[in-house]
Amino acid sequence: RNATCNDCHVPHENAVKKWFFKGMDGMRHASVFMMRGEPQVIQAIDESAEVIMNNCIRCHTQLNTEFVNTGRIDHEMAMAGEGKACWDCHREVPHGGMNSLSSTPNALVPYPKSVSPDWLKDMLSK
Repeated sequence: RNATCNDCHVPHENAVKKWFFKGMDGMRHASVFMMRGEPQVIQAIDESAEVIMNNCIRCHTQLNTEFVNTGRIDHEMAMAGEGKACWDCHREVPHGGMNSLSSTPNALVPYPKSVSPDWLKDMLSK
């Protein structure tokens, strides 16, 4: 609730790693967006997913290790099938609930009956 984008999406080990990652990730985003290559549902690449999970672990270490006993794996172990990534159970947490496309990236949804909204059709018919 009180986290910012950078709290989850950039490394926090040291300033050099943080700014290098921001620069590389920013250039990747800029080139994808400039070439109109972004998918409708943006998903984290492996490098970003590792940073995100490391930040989950960093912020929730006490909860995961002392109380619920689930935080003893890292991103590498989750990708190797030795456990789950944080978002496997907490998909709705980071970006505002189940109404987000990122919560169901591969869902098939029905197309609208018309590409024009009703209010526009009404306005044009007057």
